[in-house]
Amino acid sequence: MDYDEKDPDNNTIAAIGWHDGLSQKEVWSCSAGWWKLEPGRAVRCDIGIVLNPDNVVVCVAKIKGIVKREDMRMWFLGDLAGERYEPWIGKTFERNDSKNPIAYFDEHAIIPPESVTNKMTILNSR
Repeated sequence: MDYDEKDPDNNTIAAIGWHDGLSQKEVWSCSAGWWKLEPGRAVRCDIGIVLNPDNVVVCVAKIKGIVKREDMRMWFLGDLAGERYEPWIGKTFERNDSKNPIAYFDEHAIIPPESVTNKMTILNSR
C-alpha cells in the first residue's frame, strides 16, 4: 500500500488483499478490515469466508466480534476456523456478481464441510 493503515491494535498493516501463496493466517490478517458493513448483520456473523478473485475459498475464520472505527468502517475479530473447515479451502463458492466485496449468506445454504466432495461448490443453489 502507498499509505499508512492501522489495525485495531494500531499496528501498521503491510498489505490488504490476496495474492497466490499466502497462508490462511496471512489472508485473514490482510482481509479482516476495514470494511463498510451493515452492523446488525455483521454482528450476527459466525464464520468469515475469504474468496480469491476466482471465487475460490482461501481462508475460513470464526468471527468473535467487530471493532468500529470513527468513519464507521469495521474490522472483524476472529481466528482461523480450524481443521473442520479445511474441506472448504480450494473449493469454489458461487456468489452473485455484486461489486460489493461483502456478501451475507444463510448458513443453511452452505454445504457443511463434512459433506464437501472433491469437485463441488460449497453453496447450495436453493
